Amino acid sequence: MTLGQFATAVGATPRWVQNARAVLKLHGRYSDDTARTLGLARELADATGMPLMRAFPLATSALAAWPAERQWTYANVDASVRMTIDLQRYLSAFSTRLSLARSAYQERRRGPRPARSRNPVAAATEYGWDVTLFDESFKLTPVQRLRRLDEMSEFFRRAHRVSEP
Repeated sequence: MTLGQFATAVGATPRWVQNARAVLKLHGRYSDDTARTLGLARELADATGMPLMRAFPLATSALAAWPAERQWTYANVDASVRMTIDLQRYLSAFSTRLSLARSAYQERRRGPRPARSRNPVAAATEYGWDVTLFDESFKLTPVQRLRRLDEMSEFFRRAHRVSEP
């Protein structure tokens, strides 16, 4: 998984992901599990205003409760604040972002774009079109092609006259 795909799965910008990983001292490769936890921590931090350093352990414990619990509830020591997370809803949204990251996200390649030197007739054949008439036409000289075009035009004019009442 690349940084761009990871950021898409988390639902943040690549810069935010880099800063969050530095603050949380997360090292190693980008993984689905880390993206799932960091995405929930980001949402907790945004919704409650708590620092990311506190939201990340809460997100880890909330996701550890899945699938035994569909909702995870947290209350502070004196129970004056209570927070409930719908794990099923969050995981559904995360799965959508992860699918987007894997299927639609593509890293930009460095350097100049590669030149496309593809034969259009070969491409049409691969697509399933019958190109035998094109092949036969390409074997003729331009003069022969014009002569054939004139013959077809004359044929259509005669056919049109015959069909008129």
